[in-house]
Amino acid sequence: MVNGLATSTNPHMAPTMLAIFVTILPVFLMILAGYGARRLNVLPEGSGMLLTRFVTWIPLPALMFHIVATTDWHAVWDSDFVIASAGGSLIAFGTGMVLGRMRGLSAADIAVDGLNASYSNAAYIGLPLFLLVLGPQSAPFVIIAATLTLMILFACAVILIELGHHRDLGALHAMRMATLGVLRNPVTIAPLAGLIWWTTGLGLTPSIERFTAMLGGAASPAALVAIGLFLAERPIAEAIRNPSVLKLAGAKLLLHPLVTAAIAYPLLRMEAFPGALAVAIAALPTGTGPFMVASFYARNGEVTSGTVLVTTLLSTLTLTAILAFLPH
Repeated sequence: MVNGLATSTNPHMAPTMLAIFVTILPVFLMILAGYGARRLNVLPEGSGMLLTRFVTWIPLPALMFHIVATTDWHAVWDSDFVIASAGGSLIAFGTGMVLGRMRGLSAADIAVDGLNASYSNAAYIGLPLFLLVLGPQSAPFVIIAATLTLMILFACAVILIELGHHRDLGALHAMRMATLGVLRNPVTIAPLAGLIWWTTGLGLTPSIERFTAMLGGAASPAALVAIGLFLAERPIAEAIRNPSVLKLAGAKLLLHPLVTAAIAYPLLRMEAFPGALAVAIAALPTGTGPFMVASFYARNGEVTSGTVLVTTLLSTLTLTAILAFLPH
């Protein structure tokens, strides 16, 4: 047994799909717990958004700060991982925009579809899932991917939306609004603050390290329950019947990891662990970030919420296959 996974006698053979599925199952059971709590009215309507706000502003920033401030970045930094992760995400973002344009959406709305096809739920699902399957060495890579998602994809989407809303104010206004939006996000500020602290070489005092570790420990379970609460308020049948949702889900769960794999392996010839992790992060379901952007800018969130729902349900299969067959 390695990290709780059954392995064959061949040390180079990946764990079986069943072993991977059993390992990642607790993550999706926590989502199911939130879903059941809302459907049974144990928690009221809107509780998912409230719990998401709690996670975003309190335990998740503490967790990200702790990981970044205590990681030896000289040892784990991988430029190829950054290129593969960012490149795959940007191509998926462009694909989502094309799908949005094909159904006649405005420039502001196709930006939301770009996020639907590319915004991996790295912080809420990726962190706990890869900690279970791949161990603590996966955490710095997931933090890098989550930060890239916010700083690059969010910025692209907000610039396009602002340009669509305020064409008369010009591109500089849109870029300024996008920069302010990204920098105000605690999930962006926390890892940047952790990186600044790490560069000082001081390390965290025992009390601060325990505080951030204890508070950050609440992030993963609370985030997963919040996703379940969010999904419980969206009709599954309507999402499955919506062709736009299915196309975006296909772009997110199939195209995004395939493009990332093409960059990681034939082009960059990445090592097994960071390469597999880049592809697996690309295969994560769509996060709730695009829905929040759609809500903030008063865009139609029906397709977005449907994409979050469908990709979350189907990602158990895609993630299981990728983690079972890619060497890591």
